[in-house]
Amino acid sequence: MVDLKELNSEQKKAVEYITGPQMIIAGAGSGKTRVLTYKIAYLLSKGYKAETLLALTFTNKAANEMKERIRELVGKKANNIWMGTFHSIFAHILRIEAKNINYKSNFSIYDTEDSLSLVGNITTALNIDIEGVTNNSIGHRISFLKNHMVSPQKYRKNHAGSFIEEKIADVYEEYQKRLVANNAMDFEDLLLKPIELFNSNSKILQKYKKKFAYILVDEFQDTNKAQYELIKILVSTKCKISVVGDDAQSIYSWRGANLSNMLDFEKDYKRHKVFRLEQNYRSTKMILEAAGSVIKNNKKQIVKTLWTQNNDGEQLTLIKCADEKDEAYQIAKYLKKEISKKKLSHKDFAILYRTNAQSRAMEDIFRREKIPYTIIGGVEFYRRKEVKDVIAYLRILSNQNDEESLLRIMNFPQRGIGNTTV
Repeated sequence: MVDLKELNSEQKKAVEYITGPQMIIAGAGSGKTRVLTYKIAYLLSKGYKAETLLALTFTNKAANEMKERIRELVGKKANNIWMGTFHSIFAHILRIEAKNINYKSNFSIYDTEDSLSLVGNITTALNIDIEGVTNNSIGHRISFLKNHMVSPQKYRKNHAGSFIEEKIADVYEEYQKRLVANNAMDFEDLLLKPIELFNSNSKILQKYKKKFAYILVDEFQDTNKAQYELIKILVSTKCKISVVGDDAQSIYSWRGANLSNMLDFEKDYKRHKVFRLEQNYRSTKMILEAAGSVIKNNKKQIVKTLWTQNNDGEQLTLIKCADEKDEAYQIAKYLKKEISKKKLSHKDFAILYRTNAQSRAMEDIFRREKIPYTIIGGVEFYRRKEVKDVIAYLRILSNQNDEESLLRIMNFPQRGIGNTTV
């Protein structure tokens, strides 16, 4: 039996409840990862087989960390759990079942840059050049539509009421055709194709319904329409479900995350039970109070009251600035003051900004004021040109139908192949 003495009373109740649908409202810093980890270990101790557990997370890092923690609790059994991101788990299922949706199992997976490149090739081929409408905007529109489960046909029928929308519909239709021809899927397809597979093949659907006895979903507030649809499809009368989330931490609406999924869960699973994790272990009382004063104004929310046994902490400071240059100047001024007053070092400070473009003003001021700094981030490894070129070669070796990868490497290194030849 798993020892639950490290859990507080509410965490323990959430872990031990395994008799029906469950929603765990986990406030910031309330130990949700610990609860999920112990819950999976508890399920294994209660006789559930590791290969019947499906745990869906939002990052590979979160999945790996959770699996490692479970391994510490139960040993090698943790290796057989189906644990990963929505995209990785369903990509795995699609490779197994590819022939049932007219794909080969070696299909390529296009990232955002690959998808935008394909859109660019299509607009060129269709001779579409609309002032103010870029390939990026068309690509992001297609991604938005797919995240909301709007097919090319449905978009043309219900939404394409203007000249520009008709042209976007043309690109969208051709985009989907070329993906199939290239034996490729984009990120959205990794969620939409399983829905298509399960809805069109009851035998395969029953296979996976029988496989999974318990489904756990992390960061439920950030699921989109397709992800929630997949969950509902796979949960059978014999399969239990536990979702963990916090409506106050929903940050991915821009890519289709649908907060109403949390509210719909209560309607879709009428016999569900709600558990609230409200003790915060991370923040000071001052920070919790400040955050709560903002969050309480949300029109749609699941009510919770976060509290902590931590100390009061320092008061927060709000500085009103005229513009981004003034903001950068005020931050530089504050840094110098705090360093002098508290004998701190530059490395004791971190600056968070909403978009990468906002760093420019601060960098200009910091250089002028001789404040040393390091920008964390930059171009991701797999998005670097030289890395993507190598990946394109590997894709062609694996999937000879991948025309986008072929076009990428055709003249790299330079081979003197022009547009006419292509």
